Amino acid sequence: MTAFDVSVGISPRQSFDSWAEFVKGLEAEGVRRLWAIDSQLAMKDVYTGLVVAALNTTRIGLGTGVTNAVTRHPTVTANAIAAVAEISHGRAILGLGAGDSALYGIGLKPQKVVEVEEAIGFFRSRVDAVPIYLAVSQERMCQLAGRQADGAIVMGPAQPDMVRRQVEWVEGGLKAAGRDRRTFEIEFIATVAASPDDVRSWASTQARLLAHHRELPESLVPFRDEIKASEESYDYAEHLSTHATHSGAVSDELVRTLAIVGTPSECVERLRGLQATGLDSMIFPLAGRGRLERWRKLRDEILAQIIV
Repeated sequence: MTAFDVSVGISPRQSFDSWAEFVKGLEAEGVRRLWAIDSQLAMKDVYTGLVVAALNTTRIGLGTGVTNAVTRHPTVTANAIAAVAEISHGRAILGLGAGDSALYGIGLKPQKVVEVEEAIGFFRSRVDAVPIYLAVSQERMCQLAGRQADGAIVMGPAQPDMVRRQVEWVEGGLKAAGRDRRTFEIEFIATVAASPDDVRSWASTQARLLAHHRELPESLVPFRDEIKASEESYDYAEHLSTHATHSGAVSDELVRTLAIVGTPSECVERLRGLQATGLDSMIFPLAGRGRLERWRKLRDEILAQIIV
């Protein structure tokens, strides 16, 4: 594992001029790809942000992290990502998912697996030069990624027993489709922090998503009631906010279980455990202020020790 990506959103309070400088900084600091969050009630427009990023960089990959096929008609998304691909000279990636905050926030539900499969087929026929990465968590979506996508973005807790299961599901989809594992990338969203308070809001989001799993891995079974309470208290109006009131529903222990929290040496040990599950690369979310400085610290103090 030698390359790392970041996931960031464009806050409504951030100017696009500031965003341009930030993305320039990410490229200068060696980030491989930028995955821009698409959540229209919480962030500025993702495609505007990607175009601005494309015009102000020359190397960094630019992906939707992730979009869905509901809030924008697939023809609109195909048109938009094709424009990003042209302006960036081929650096665009279509990160696609079933939908979460963008849909729940307007009273809709995520797409079914069959609907996501139809969307992938449509995008293949319209923007076949743009790689498609599918955000996955549960079994059927993991298998779909293996069958039809170019890569998978594994969402969920930083627990090896869960991640190993998800990797196996993706690889099962690859095998069923007769595809070569070596041509497919499995990424994992890895949230790293020094203190539980730094990522408590993110953890509350992950806990809420876990409530939809029919079966929890052994490492998460003790938190079943807490996970259910997180779902019941979640406020989509505060989605991704570092000050969300629903973040109080998760304990320090659950935060440490879902995210990678601790000293640099403790974080290195956790990341190495995740590497061993079969992942190819990792995506690190950056939220709040001082994102570039936090990326440098993460890279120099932690990631430099797990590069292989």
